[in-house]
Amino acid sequence: MIKEEIKIYRDAATLSEGLTAFLTKLFDEFPYINIALSGGTTPQAVFDYWVENCRNTIDWRRISFFWGDERCVPPDDAMSNYGTAVKHLFDKVVEIPKENIFRIQGENDPEKETERYSKILESNLKLCNNIPCFEIVLLGLGDDGHTLSIFPNQLSLWNSKKFCLTAEHPESKMKRISISGQVVNNAQYVAFLVTGKNKAEKVKDIIKNREQFTDKYPAAKVNPTNGYLYWFLDAEAASLIINEST
Repeated sequence: MIKEEIKIYRDAATLSEGLTAFLTKLFDEFPYINIALSGGTTPQAVFDYWVENCRNTIDWRRISFFWGDERCVPPDDAMSNYGTAVKHLFDKVVEIPKENIFRIQGENDPEKETERYSKILESNLKLCNNIPCFEIVLLGLGDDGHTLSIFPNQLSLWNSKKFCLTAEHPESKMKRISISGQVVNNAQYVAFLVTGKNKAEKVKDIIKNREQFTDKYPAAKVNPTNGYLYWFLDAEAASLIINEST
């Protein structure tokens, strides 16, 4: 049975505050936190919150930053998840050690980069059941039910035996690099960060009727094997479950 907790906040700002409090408590459990970041607009709000409120209150030396997925673009491209983190976080919080940042090199050949980043994960994370184990993986949720860069039309990629894989956006055909489902579900904690009314239907589908959608939405396949799943939702994203949540 999935070990799941739902947290609902007024807006992206209070969600960022709640996530930060959650991460801070993890320092009591783990001496060092390896975190996989996600792309999208919600993490930008989290980064901005950290810059504004946490520069001197978080021990950045105890965190290493990885990515769950990346578009195959150079780091200075506006679509780069790493580039967004640089702009909103790393350029502003100089206390974060450069050696603690492990980016996916989207400008590289995709297949070679999946191999390289798989080795990065193996070398820098503890292995549980011979699979890299993050302390926490942050995930977004797409309007179509995708998460990471695994889309509904490539659902089989979720069960890849690889630690990293190459995926493709169904419309733009842009190549992407993503960690696999086995790495996500091997994490100690997995947290969806979801904001916006346009995500409300998928949030309800997955939280309330997960079994009906595991063969349809990659996000419904998130089920940590030995860890915990958290949902950090703003009121709009939670609007269709808000009267039913505990």
